Amino acid sequence: MNFKLSPIEIPDEDPFKNDALNRKAAIHTLTSLIGNLNGPFVLAIDSPWGTGKTTFIQMWQAHLKLNEYICIYFNSWESDFASDPLIVFLGEIENFVKASGLSTTEFNEVFEKTKKIATGVAKRALPVAGKILTAGLLEMDDFSEKALSELSSDLVKDAIDEYQALNHLNKKFHVSLTTAVEKLKASKGSKDKIIIFVDEIDRCRPTYAIELLERIKHLFNVPNVIFVLSLDKDQLNTSLSVVYGQEINADEYLRRFIDLEFSLPKANAAQFTRHLYRKFDFLSFFLNRQDGQHEEKDLVELFTELSDLFDLSLRAREQCFTRIRIGMMTTPSDYYFYPVLIVILVILKAVRPSIYQKFISSAGTASDVLNCIRGLPNGENYLFQEHSGALIESYLIAAKCDPRVANAELEHHQQIYVDQAIDFKIRQRSQKICNVVNSINQKHSGKLDRYVIDKIDLITQFN
Repeated sequence: MNFKLSPIEIPDEDPFKNDALNRKAAIHTLTSLIGNLNGPFVLAIDSPWGTGKTTFIQMWQAHLKLNEYICIYFNSWESDFASDPLIVFLGEIENFVKASGLSTTEFNEVFEKTKKIATGVAKRALPVAGKILTAGLLEMDDFSEKALSELSSDLVKDAIDEYQALNHLNKKFHVSLTTAVEKLKASKGSKDKIIIFVDEIDRCRPTYAIELLERIKHLFNVPNVIFVLSLDKDQLNTSLSVVYGQEINADEYLRRFIDLEFSLPKANAAQFTRHLYRKFDFLSFFLNRQDGQHEEKDLVELFTELSDLFDLSLRAREQCFTRIRIGMMTTPSDYYFYPVLIVILVILKAVRPSIYQKFISSAGTASDVLNCIRGLPNGENYLFQEHSGALIESYLIAAKCDPRVANAELEHHQQIYVDQAIDFKIRQRSQKICNVVNSINQKHSGKLDRYVIDKIDLITQFN
């Protein structure tokens, strides 16, 4: 029994084998774009958190490798403890070369020099930059950590010296890195471009994210090197405002670093629900249950519709499926599962916890949840027009029905149903709600028993 999805397997020989979100078309489009770029170039893949960006770029990377591109991937969030992103970039390139077996004597010699120059360029070694200039080391090929450490910072007399020294080092780094890239391409014998994927930028601490963008723009603007940045632009804009203040024009600022943006296409909700259904093995639960066929249909349709209505991210949908799976685990085979009510409340707990808590309290009513749904874009239309809308209202009312106490919400629909002056479609909907509520009451002794409500409360405690 599965309670958590494993990362999607992306086979090297068939990157789209497990493409549950139909990303293949977008990847082919972007690959055509890459083929026509000469670099340096920075492409941003923009999409909100939890929408599958990491899987998308890993799938794209596998596809590019099949087409003989050199691709390097690293997660910037995992490296934001570093003092300077420059050091991280070079470390990842070195790791990639070693792991790929692309190392050659020529590349190693040039890359070692590049790393040593980077020591002076890095922010933590800024005072050292002036020492290099004044000591005449810029023309030397044998930079060494020892030589750098032994130089005295007293040689930097003012800010102008420091600027000139750093400017010289930046130029020398750029030349050295360009040469290293050429050697790497020659050793690979593949396409004349290197693609560097940088993931999770928006999750980095704000100052590190900005430094990373600056390093890419100013030091890695090397011919035929293309950066692909995976980010949530809205979140990155928030980071910028933390550093530079709320008045900053974040979009204009990011244009300094990003040449082109691509918004990740929205995933097909029904297709993703079916993917989750298979991966969590819901079929094995429904297979031998008396009402399994109806339960299964209600769950899949309702989950898809409500997830769209509340605009849940892919990650949030997966978390909700995890909770529903736990609910299945705790439901004996001879008990009704209440899929409609469980789906409603699991999603509600995830996105509107205060409404959820109010509903399950003794004072809660179906109207608390229904008013919440009505306030969503297209919510009013969904409740009235769609079959699921009437089903949701029916189960919410039934959950609060007690045959010993009059239920105002049920009585309201009974009055509508018998009032001939009211539009037929409205009366028909109220009749359907009354029939469903009465059927539930008859089947389950007049109300949804405390066992079910406790189950819903239990499974929605998992975060």
